[in-house]
Amino acid sequence: MIDPRRLLDLVLKYAVKEEGGAVYRRYKRFRADRWYGGIATADVVGCNLRCGMCWAWRNTSFALTGGEWMAPEEVAARLEEIAERRGYRQARISGGEPLIAPGHVLRVVDLLRDYAFIVETNGLLIDRALAKELASRPNAVVRVSIKGATPEEFSRITMSPPQYFNAQLEAIRLLVESGMEPCRDVYPAAMLGFSTDESAKKLERALGEIDPRLAECVDVEYVILYPHVVKLMRARGLVPTRAVAPNGVPAFMI
Repeated sequence: MIDPRRLLDLVLKYAVKEEGGAVYRRYKRFRADRWYGGIATADVVGCNLRCGMCWAWRNTSFALTGGEWMAPEEVAARLEEIAERRGYRQARISGGEPLIAPGHVLRVVDLLRDYAFIVETNGLLIDRALAKELASRPNAVVRVSIKGATPEEFSRITMSPPQYFNAQLEAIRLLVESGMEPCRDVYPAAMLGFSTDESAKKLERALGEIDPRLAECVDVEYVILYPHVVKLMRARGLVPTRAVAPNGVPAFMI
């Protein structure tokens, strides 16, 4: 088992630093991306999970070093330049867990107040205080990416103790209780690429207990069979129940 708290400590040690009152993180690249209808994207180094179908595992999510140290002001400027050049009104930090060193990402969100900032997170680091901070920012939209539909699926995907599954749901609950509107300001994404229809229904019911609207706006994620993702899944002994080829066509791992 891999403890997310241990991974968090490693990222904080090697991929986060404070200098001159600013919190820096390592970044691998900046890019325009097609998701969400077009979004300016920064790929950050470091994550507190080791998901077995992660598209970013080679360069960012499993990494602790490499990339360029950047302050929030530099990150915001790069994202704004991409957004203005491409006509986007949205920005995000991807490739790793953005809420590691939350002061860093919250500053980026504040600097990009004229854009919708989509906070893609696994939710494990969201406590009541951080939920209130996110809810206080009108341009923040929190997308909590739930790994699997049950504690057992979560553990199989991440190699982390199954009890952490519930922390993802608790994060959504705290965000809703802090004033974020379900399906507008906060919504669940769910990696159901290793789930059964029965377990997916269990997740819907659990989300509905937080707020009935949440069960209606789940952003379903399936495994994308990039060659490097297939390589990782084979090494981990994972076989998806639902998958798509990189071109979006439904497929199965060979």
